[in-house]
Amino acid sequence: MNKLALLGDMLERGETISEIWQGMLDGLAPYGIEFAIYLTVDAQWANPFLLTNVAQMRDGMPLHEDPFLLHCCESYAITCTGPAFLQTHDYLSEDDREFIRQAGESGFSTGLGIPMRLTGSERFGGFNLGTRMDRVQFESDILPIAEGLRFLCLLVHRRIEELSSEQEVHEDGEFRKFMIAPENSAEGPLDQLSPREREVIFLVAQGLSRKECARLCAISQHTVAEYVKNAYRKLGIRNRVEAARIVSGVSDRPFPAEVFLRSKE
Repeated sequence: MNKLALLGDMLERGETISEIWQGMLDGLAPYGIEFAIYLTVDAQWANPFLLTNVAQMRDGMPLHEDPFLLHCCESYAITCTGPAFLQTHDYLSEDDREFIRQAGESGFSTGLGIPMRLTGSERFGGFNLGTRMDRVQFESDILPIAEGLRFLCLLVHRRIEELSSEQEVHEDGEFRKFMIAPENSAEGPLDQLSPREREVIFLVAQGLSRKECARLCAISQHTVAEYVKNAYRKLGIRNRVEAARIVSGVSDRPFPAEVFLRSKE
């Protein structure tokens, strides 16, 4: 088991949000990831939930102007963030660019924007993990572990939601774990799926293996396979690429294939 997986195991056992957050910060530091922001808001861009070790970066920033919320939560693609990547994002406004340049003055040079839920969900947002590395070192040291970081963020996100929300009751009256998949307010093809099918297809569309889906959902790999098969049949699709197009259909920008849709099965 690699170090990120071991870190995930440790964080899953955390009993408080502060314990989990500090454990994540401590665990990411050896990788050179010094800055971490976890931010979610409701569908009206209000009621923020924020965890960060760089609060000064967001001082005075209105939620509806936050570049991460504006641009990184339109698809499940991982976005390279920070001033070192400004030239690759021509859709950014000048205000966005100025905010990112100011973040660079705090040391945040390069980073990964890792969305957990997309714009349009009851709550949306995710993680922005930053380093002081230049772009060359970042692409050498951090991009190769981007998928491992995504999985770690999913574990932390799920645990935070479990601790900040009471257990939900499923349709059959039995208690279940808080689900990771978003409840999208807009009608769409995913509406025909059961809650668990929607959760599994949400994870598969992000490139997670069936083993990883099983761990996150606390079910067996065989059960994951059944949910995937049923979801594919209902959606009329054949593979995870088509699933990703449905799940991330709100995006009009192409996915960076090098950090998205990496098949592991």
